[in-house]
Amino acid sequence: MAPPELGERRSAGIGPWALIAFAVIGLGISVYLTTVHYAGGQPICTTGGFVNCQAVTSSSYSVVPGTSIPVTVPGMIWFIVSGALAIWAVRCARGGLDEPAWLRSGHAAWAGLGMLSVLYLVWAELVPLHEICEWCTGVHILVFLSLLVTVARLQPESVPRYAGPR
Repeated sequence: MAPPELGERRSAGIGPWALIAFAVIGLGISVYLTTVHYAGGQPICTTGGFVNCQAVTSSSYSVVPGTSIPVTVPGMIWFIVSGALAIWAVRCARGGLDEPAWLRSGHAAWAGLGMLSVLYLVWAELVPLHEICEWCTGVHILVFLSLLVTVARLQPESVPRYAGPR
C-alpha cells in the first residue's frame, strides 16, 4: 500500500469497523450464554420444536469435548482475538501506518478456523440433535460474516484514487 499523500488521511475502510461490531456482538452473546451455563439457568429463547435453544445449550455438544467447559468460552476467546486484530488495523490506519504484512491473512485464517468450528457445531445441531439454537445461530452468522469480510480484505483495492487534475 502506498503511503498517503501529504494532507491525506489513511482510511481503514468499513471492513475493520464491521469486524469490530461483529466481535462486540458475538462476545456479548458468548458472555451471556457462558453466564447462563455457569449459573445453571435457562437462556431466554425458544424451547419447543425444531428451534430449542435449551436442548442445544444443555447437550453434550455444548461443552468442549472431554471437559465441562462450555463451547462459549472458546467462542469468547475467538471474538476477542478477532476484535483485537480489527482494532489493530484501525489503529494502523489512524496512525498513517501500513498494516503488518501478516495481519489481513492472519485474520482471514482466524476467521476460517472459526468457520470450521461453526460447521462442526451446525452439524451437531442438525444431525445428532435435530434442533437448533437461535443464540448459536446468531453467533454462527457473525463468524460467517467475519470470514466474508476478512476474505474481502485480502483482495487488492480496485477503486482508483483521485490523483487530481492532470
